Amino acid sequence: MRIVLTIIWALALFIFTCSVNFNLLIQHHIIDFQLNPNPDWSELLRLDFQWASHDWILRKIGHLIGFFILALLASNFGKYKSAFYLSIIYAALTEILQLFFFRGGRIYDVINDSFGVLLAYLFCLILFSTSSRHKRNFKRGNTSYAYQEK
Repeated sequence: MRIVLTIIWALALFIFTCSVNFNLLIQHHIIDFQLNPNPDWSELLRLDFQWASHDWILRKIGHLIGFFILALLASNFGKYKSAFYLSIIYAALTEILQLFFFRGGRIYDVINDSFGVLLAYLFCLILFSTSSRHKRNFKRGNTSYAYQEK
């Protein structure tokens, strides 16, 4: 089931990142792919930050959250470490593919996506270090561990 969810989520990320008109997709649920056989590779290096644009900031937060979720699903919440690397590779791939669909792929989006993957990795480390600490104490017969920490 995890694999199916991961594939569905990766497909959703592909649709969000490669549909020609993001606003048309969000507002009217219209997926529009148009192939660009001659992409402009310089688009990857453009630094067109739009910090004053609310929509731009929301899209960047969406990138981060989208790849955070992908990394959690693909890694089965940290059980498969290689999935974190694969999530970063997929982030780079989606940015490159955007160039072939009249979208502007950006290196800084790969960095933002990778930050989402890194947060997922750290989340898993924290989650499992805390849960394994509780399991060790429970096995030792110390069931009041949570109360002793306070």
